[in-house]
Amino acid sequence: MYQITNKVGVRSSPNAGDDNRTNVVHVKNDLVSVDLILPSFDPSSKNGPFLRLSDNSGWLFEKKHGEVTARRLPVVKGLWAFYVEDTGAGGMQLRANPNGLRVPYYDTVYEPMQLIYCDRQVTSPVTNIASYRVQGTDGWLTEKGEDGTVFLLPENKVKTGLFAYEVTSDSVIPRYVYKMPSPSTSGGALPMVPFNPFNKGEVITCDVIRQSLNNNETFLRLSDGCGWILVHQMHQIPIVDGNWTLVVMNSVGVAMRRLPIDRQDCKTSTLFNPGEMVRCDKKIKSTQGTTFYRVAGKEGWVFDNRGDDVMMRVYATSARGSTLSNNDDEEEGWSIEFVRGMASAFELKEIMINECSRVISFQTDANERINVYYTTRTVGTALNHPSQGATQLFRRRCSNEELREIMQNPRVHTGKGYKKRPKIEERANRSGYSEVEYIDEEADYRNKLIEHEKEEEKMAEKKLMVLKKLKVFDDERAKIALEMKIKKDARTLEFEEAERQRQEANRQIQQAREAAEQRQRCTCHVCHQVFVNVHAKNQHFQAVHVFQCDFCYKEFSSMNALNQHKNATYHW
Repeated sequence: MYQITNKVGVRSSPNAGDDNRTNVVHVKNDLVSVDLILPSFDPSSKNGPFLRLSDNSGWLFEKKHGEVTARRLPVVKGLWAFYVEDTGAGGMQLRANPNGLRVPYYDTVYEPMQLIYCDRQVTSPVTNIASYRVQGTDGWLTEKGEDGTVFLLPENKVKTGLFAYEVTSDSVIPRYVYKMPSPSTSGGALPMVPFNPFNKGEVITCDVIRQSLNNNETFLRLSDGCGWILVHQMHQIPIVDGNWTLVVMNSVGVAMRRLPIDRQDCKTSTLFNPGEMVRCDKKIKSTQGTTFYRVAGKEGWVFDNRGDDVMMRVYATSARGSTLSNNDDEEEGWSIEFVRGMASAFELKEIMINECSRVISFQTDANERINVYYTTRTVGTALNHPSQGATQLFRRRCSNEELREIMQNPRVHTGKGYKKRPKIEERANRSGYSEVEYIDEEADYRNKLIEHEKEEEKMAEKKLMVLKKLKVFDDERAKIALEMKIKKDARTLEFEEAERQRQEANRQIQQAREAAEQRQRCTCHVCHQVFVNVHAKNQHFQAVHVFQCDFCYKEFSSMNALNQHKNATYHW
């Protein structure tokens, strides 16, 4: 990674000559990604070394005629996980460079709240803003803009899944739906039509819980893709998984809702007719007495009653347990809240959660890692064994007490589990040689080089295999993000027409303003006579009026003569 210190044009080849210049120019303080450094062929040359840009746009150089044009910056290696912030701009586009020329990279766009992994970090010495390279690519994303707008959220600030919240009391602060999660209600987040504010007793479901970076505010992204709501006087309620078959009892049918709210502005076009059977897979019971069921295969909700009127009745049921349950039945998994509560009792640091793989990871003060697969009750520990080296131990179907013991001491012996540790390559036994072998030193080094090249090829194949496996997870997250984008676009179609009408009104106002300005330009400022164009007005002025110097009041027959007089006498 290099920082441009002086404005420089990109060359088509490793040559500082102006004949090789392209149309691409980098200005001072631009950061550019480089994948090859080539020294100058002439040792006495004051140009070079030459830098090949990783976006294949051409070559730069550290020096030209001895003057420094690019300075190398340190790059930190590691593994970072971020969620793309919902800034209202439709996601983030992968860039070839951290800043400067915002050249798109393979047209890759990461949708809002999509999880990405990065393996390199570079910080601008001018803005002190960090940029990260996305794992498996040569593209870069920036953590925030120069105006402070956050683009990347740390993984521990975001939770994904399906969550339910109920409004606990009336509030003077309206619970509006916002276009984007703003750090505060006065930070530019605008209410979205047609949602009315949420009231006491109403239940909403969300798929993302986003915590602010600088304060304690929390935003929830509604599961129907409509927008975000600020958590205020709301509490989480359990969502029960299972299988329910309901029959419609109402004489006019039941319309499916986008959210578990019996409200007109949440209706969908799907209507279940009287007597129709509806299969559901999730259940939420509100404190108002109404139970909402999520329709299987759809992202909509139905409900069992409206006051004293029975809307639907359960025909068959097979519940599997609540997402907030903490029972010790080994046939059921743990909830995330239960695992986090157990970890907090031993002051473990949460370092990662992946709800697709159903795993949450913690780290001890001794740098020992504990991976909890909460749906299968499998606990894995990664640590350094005194005699066996780096080892991993997996324990299946752990009880609550065994989880507590492992979190208290990752090295505890529970009597079950299996180990995985790196294989130790045994060195070849060189005993038995009857004579000393003399090998040419150059040939020895060339053979070693061939061996290293073969090892690099094997590592490249392994890396490619790992990247292919990781791509499955990236594609799945991209699919989920795209589905949310489609839902969000469906909710904003009605606003586009209003925006088009507003722009049309502005265009008509602009045309009227331009017509008035044109009329003013074609009006003589002396006699106020209006002409068809500026040329006719000027001819009238030359024929009827004279050009007068504002300083000495001398009159001239043309504007050119007046300007020559002003230049000669400095009467400007």
